[in-house]
Amino acid sequence: MPVPDRFGFSSAPDLVIFSANQMSSPTPNHTETTSRYILGYSEQEQKRLLLQATVLREWTERFFRAAQLAPGMHVLDVGCGMGDVSLLAGEMVGPTGSVLGLDRDGDVLGKACERIGQHGCASWVQFQQAEISEFRSEQLFDAVVGRYILHHQQDPTAVLRHLATQVRPGGLLIFHEFDFGSPVAMWPEPPPLWRQTIYLVAEVFRRSGLFPDFGLRLTRTFLDAGLPWPAIRAEVPVGGEPGSYMYDWLAQTVCSLLPLLEKLGLATEEELQVGTLAARLEAEVVSRGCQLIGPTQFGAWVRKP
Repeated sequence: MPVPDRFGFSSAPDLVIFSANQMSSPTPNHTETTSRYILGYSEQEQKRLLLQATVLREWTERFFRAAQLAPGMHVLDVGCGMGDVSLLAGEMVGPTGSVLGLDRDGDVLGKACERIGQHGCASWVQFQQAEISEFRSEQLFDAVVGRYILHHQQDPTAVLRHLATQVRPGGLLIFHEFDFGSPVAMWPEPPPLWRQTIYLVAEVFRRSGLFPDFGLRLTRTFLDAGLPWPAIRAEVPVGGEPGSYMYDWLAQTVCSLLPLLEKLGLATEEELQVGTLAARLEAEVVSRGCQLIGPTQFGAWVRKP
């Protein structure tokens, strides 16, 4: 069974600055290298990212506050996607600070600009289209932040080492990652559909050369990048009640991964019935009264020496 290459970076494109007042900026077609983001670039994936951002915001905010992200700071948000982390950082640093969101996908940056403009912080939050590993700034940042970014990199240590060069001495590197690849005890044991679906998501990451348990690898990654031992904080989602966000979040993730699931021969659309997956997951879990444990959320941060 063929295994796709790891998520990699293409040669540097022309850099494009996006702001809420520059919505006519050009957006490139996705090349083969950009398609290695295994969740894809579809409208479905953008919908999933918005749901995920709602789920994750409280944890990301707690990590940022614990790391002492503060008003007046100049922040680089890498892999900013739809702009939710940039927006959160923008709210925290305020108009005396600034946020530059970085992403390779011009289409999603256009959506991010619209959303930032609606929230009234367009004057101090902007976006730039660029590859993370090739981005350079003449002015060093007070902080580099990222959520669910390092686990998508071909060489997360090298990416983190590079990003550290963009931070001033004493500045912060703050990353929010996850672990959904490690077995977690639940009681009563979740039904087969839940276990199978979690397995499929984790297996796509593994077969793509990525780590579904990357949150467990943060300390070693920081140390290998030449940084001090990071502070680590973990949050554990618990749910399973009727109407829990866990069902739709997992089902939408499967929907975004469906092309790759089929390519790898792991499952077909007919087998998964993604249109009813969330409802079936909920019905089976609720019928058992199972207390679900979601993917562990890890925050890791350090001050650059």
